[in-house]
Amino acid sequence: MPFVSSSIYKKALQLAIREGLSTELLGENHTLNLTDAYVPMTSLLDVYELAEDHLAPNFGLRQGKQLNSNDYGTLGLSWKTCLEAIDVLRNVKRYMVLVTNDGSISLSENASKITLTLDRDVYRKGVKTTIEVPFVMLLEVIKEVTGKKIIPLEVCFKHSISMVEDFAEYFGCPVHSKSKENAITFDAKSLNITTLKADRFIHDFITQRMEEEKKKLSEKGDELTEEINKILKESMASGIPSLAQIGDYLGISGRTLKRRLSDRNLTFRDLVQKNREETAIQLLSQTSQSIGEIAFLTGFSEQSAFNRAFKKWTGQTPNDYRKTL
Repeated sequence: MPFVSSSIYKKALQLAIREGLSTELLGENHTLNLTDAYVPMTSLLDVYELAEDHLAPNFGLRQGKQLNSNDYGTLGLSWKTCLEAIDVLRNVKRYMVLVTNDGSISLSENASKITLTLDRDVYRKGVKTTIEVPFVMLLEVIKEVTGKKIIPLEVCFKHSISMVEDFAEYFGCPVHSKSKENAITFDAKSLNITTLKADRFIHDFITQRMEEEKKKLSEKGDELTEEINKILKESMASGIPSLAQIGDYLGISGRTLKRRLSDRNLTFRDLVQKNREETAIQLLSQTSQSIGEIAFLTGFSEQSAFNRAFKKWTGQTPNDYRKTL
């Protein structure tokens, strides 16, 4: 399930309440009394969607402007001590997972331009705000750690923005909606400036901490694979669900789910075949059910197809395998 740092959620909730969003609309599920480091992304999306429906336009712009390095934990500390402004973007790319696992960042660098691109599926309308916020926040953080306001060359959003002129005024550059990608581009020279508290020793120490946190989150991320395996095993006899159906159940778009499996060098097909093979071997070894029944229980409509698949997996037919037990 997608998650996000609870500090970002709290800031959004506080801002929405200050701007007049009623507690009745928010409901009892939204609270500032949180102790966990992360909350489900759905909690943040709920607040963003309520703000869009009931508050002044461009809540994402106002949310981004109020965020600072203190809201981003260890990643925020790395921004304060990094050597140059460009390192803020490099650390975002490398360690965004410490803030949220929803979407991915790419960074293109050359001698003249630097472009940071955010790839995030808009699977509900609140996601649009989660795309606007980080671009605004990055400009605020760069100003915070350098003491200078850096003006981008251009900012692009894939979704439509009704009052794009507000964003153009804030960024001080052309802002395009309905673009091919979500991206912010800088003149390379503008980011080659030293930060106010640059400290290589402290920054290296913080980077080690971030690597440790990233490793822990990666291990926790394996729970996603386990959850998919559980769904596949439970549904095998009634029909194997599609990747999109599993994504809907987990609250993740099919595209995002595919990307997360790819990050672990897996495909959905791999998991389906692995679970079919494991289930077939278990049933052949531990039950007296017929081959036809086992074929059905592993999601095959015909025994002949099951026989061919099993031989491909093990080098033996189901009957031959059972005889060796």
